[in-house]
Parts: sequence; structure tokens; C-alpha cells
Amino acid sequence: MDGTDAVSIQPQDRFVVARLRGQLSTQTVAATRRALVDLLRRSGVAADLSDLRLRDPGCVSVFSAALQQAGGWPTAKLAVFGADRMMLAQLRCLSDDAAVPVADGLPAALAAAARPPVPARRSGTIAAGDPRAGVVGVTADSDEQELSHILDGAGKGEGLVRFTRDWLGALLDYDVEHRSDLVKTLSVYLDCGGDYDAGARVLGIHRSTLRYRVHRIRELAGHDLGDACIWLNLHAATRALARVVGSPDHLPL
Repeated sequence: MDGTDAVSIQPQDRFVVARLRGQLSTQTVAATRRALVDLLRRSGVAADLSDLRLRDPGCVSVFSAALQQAGGWPTAKLAVFGADRMMLAQLRCLSDDAAVPVADGLPAALAAAARPPVPARRSGTIAAGDPRAGVVGVTADSDEQELSHILDGAGKGEGLVRFTRDWLGALLDYDVEHRSDLVKTLSVYLDCGGDYDAGARVLGIHRSTLRYRVHRIRELAGHDLGDACIWLNLHAATRALARVVGSPDHLPL
């Protein structure tokens, strides 16, 4: 699998256990998807992720992508188990994660794969105008828990620095070179839930200035702030930066 190996066994009729090993990244995700699709076209799959490491957070979408390419449920049946904290956090914040059940162990994964997918439930509300409005599975009252999961998964020390650089690197470099405040702007904007009026008040700038800065952030970072998973990872990265350096006002990374 070009860096991710799959070892499959046959635990019972019509299902295999695909034990994924190695690192899931932008370099290995295509091969991982092809391998999963090949397996799904032959049998149901319970994917064991306990030996898989996540390099690029968005790559966990490979599971739902593979399921869809193989024909979707019930033509193809897939569930995953054994995910570590980082991977579990990413699976939870994907808007389409209900398509691929996440189980605690093999028996639960086999049972979940055999059942129809359960639509994601909303446990709270999102303010009107929030760029995440309408994104399934993302709620304002669950953000803090999701941020905690992501930060716990990123670890401490070098792991936290690496996570911060992965998500904020382009903005950090731009701020250093141009003596601007885009990272601080992003942090406040996310903390305010995408409310331009509230963010502008906190920053002491005009609403239109904040809108321009957010537009510039989108251009430089190349991130879609309307994507729930990206929103949460960027929010976690600004929190991680504060942990690493004490405040987004100081940019040492």
C-alpha cells in the first residue's frame, strides 16, 4: 500500500478483518483507498486501525470514500475499530462519518457493518450566519469536546508544535514576514463562532476589515472554513499555538 500495509484474515463468512499498518498520509491515502475498495467488492470489511498512524488529519475521509466507490451500503459493508485518539477525533468531526460506523472492538465492528448507517444527530444549535450552519454532525455545544479530543491526539511538545505548523504554518510565516496579525485574527474569529460583529469588537477593528482578513486567511492557507473538520482543526491549532507559546500574539514556530 505504498507505506500502509493491509493484513486480512477471515473471521467469519462474508467478512474479513483488514488490519491497516503504517502511516495514513496524502502520499498513502490513494493506495489505501484502492486496497479497501478491492476488499469491499469481495466481502464486508472490519478495518482494524490500531496499528495505523495518522499523518494528515483529513485523510480519514478515505474510509467513507472507499465505501462510496465500492457501491455504498448495503452493496459494500464497512466499519472501523481500534482508532487512536487523534484518528477518532478526526472521524468524529467528519460530516459524513455516519456512513462508516466507528466501533470499540471487532465484534461491535462486525455488527455495525451489517446494519444500515445511522444518520448523524445534532445535539445542539449553531447561530445563524455561522459558516458551519447546515453541516451535519457539527454543533456549537460539542465544539469544546471535539477540540479537546483533537488536542489530546496531537500530544505534547514536538507533536503539538508539528500539529500547529501543519495547520497554521502558512499564516505564521506570513505574519512574521509582513508583521501582520492573521493568526490572532483567525483565533478570535473562530472563538467567536464566525460572528464578524463579535470578532471585530474583540479585535478593535471594523467589521469590513475583519471580513477582508478572513478572506485573506482563506487565500493564504487554502482552507475552506465552511468545512466542519477543517474548522475544528484550525480552531484546535490556534489553541495548540497558545499552549506552545503562551499567546497567538507571539509567533516563534
